Amino acid sequence: MNQTLKGRTVIITGITDASSLALIIAKECKDQGAKLICTGLGKTPFHKNLSENSINFLDRTYSDFQNTVKQELGEDVVTFPLDVTIQESIDSFADFLLEKKETIHSLLHSIAMDKTIRQGKVKPIMTVSREEFMDAMNVSSFSLLAIVQSLYNRNLLVKGASIVALSYLGAEKVVIHPYKNIGVAKAALERLVKEMAMELGKEKEIQVNAIRFSPYRASKAGSAIEGLEEAEIHCHTSAPLGNALAKDLAEEVCYLFRPSNRITGEIRHVDGGYHIRG
Repeated sequence: MNQTLKGRTVIITGITDASSLALIIAKECKDQGAKLICTGLGKTPFHKNLSENSINFLDRTYSDFQNTVKQELGEDVVTFPLDVTIQESIDSFADFLLEKKETIHSLLHSIAMDKTIRQGKVKPIMTVSREEFMDAMNVSSFSLLAIVQSLYNRNLLVKGASIVALSYLGAEKVVIHPYKNIGVAKAALERLVKEMAMELGKEKEIQVNAIRFSPYRASKAGSAIEGLEEAEIHCHTSAPLGNALAKDLAEEVCYLFRPSNRITGEIRHVDGGYHIRG
């Protein structure tokens, strides 16, 4: 068994269910010897004045997350509730790691949210409100910077650590299915990756990269996007190698997580070569 990540601690964000790309990546990291710390959306002491429905939603979401992690990754995996829209929640997570004397070698950012996607439909960009736009930016883009800032300020990231964010071709192009508002947020995410790669590389040799993956419908997030089934078929037919598999993505993330690879500031593609099409 390949133990490239043995002795290394990896934070995994964004697990929602057994089909989540984040979970498949977490499994590969564990198989390669990594110690996992997983975060999931849940109720925290920093949530105030929530309705009963909101409390029930957060409790149910975190319970599902915990059950998935324990069943798929093992009882020994550390879990922690994290709401990236609340800075105190992010800082509480970092303080927890500091208290536990954790040393972080890698971070997977697999968090995105877009309220313009509802019941399988995507709102036209000309109807997106300021609140919807900023919410998508906050969760899907700024959260990467906010998490890394909190870890970095507590000296939790080791020299030469590796950060990977999941993105999509829709950050650069108008893709075959409606991506719209979330595409703009992913574009900001990719720009952040490059700026962070420059600053963190110079300061602490920390690597920051993003990966664009093939259309993926198996997850809750993917199944909610209008037209993704047709896009999945189209991309599989058009790509030189067909659509990439989740396993391919997981192996690429682990490759970027391995020590001393000196790869940073890249927007890599794991899509069977679809991105080369005109």
